[in-house]
Amino acid sequence: MSDQHVSQQGTGQQHERNDRSGFVYNVKRRLTSLPWLARAAGAGLSSVSIGFVGLFLFVLETGGDLTLIARPVPMQVALALPAVIAFLTAVTTVGAGLAWWNNYWSLRARIHQTILALLGLGFCWQLATLGFLPP
Repeated sequence: MSDQHVSQQGTGQQHERNDRSGFVYNVKRRLTSLPWLARAAGAGLSSVSIGFVGLFLFVLETGGDLTLIARPVPMQVALALPAVIAFLTAVTTVGAGLAWWNNYWSLRARIHQTILALLGLGFCWQLATLGFLPP
């Protein structure tokens, strides 16, 4: 009976080791890591901003002037992206501040994150000026 108990303990420890090295553990670890979230927000900000400009121009080019009045689904998606851009800009800016405060990365990476945050703030200002975001 004690042999069975020992083998169950060994199996439990094996499962614990597998959990720590598994995919779920890595995802949980990254989602709670502030430096990783800050970099992900910067990458998302860049991607969504470029996607917004590309999609908006594509919809205007293919649909003409009536797309602003009729608002087809691609235009509705494009007009929803500025709110996402504003959120990602805020997260990127906070992440850049935390990176400087806590010395998360190298100097070059912190400067890069700060430039992304400044570009995001400038783009949000332009979006607000053009009426895509509330002032």
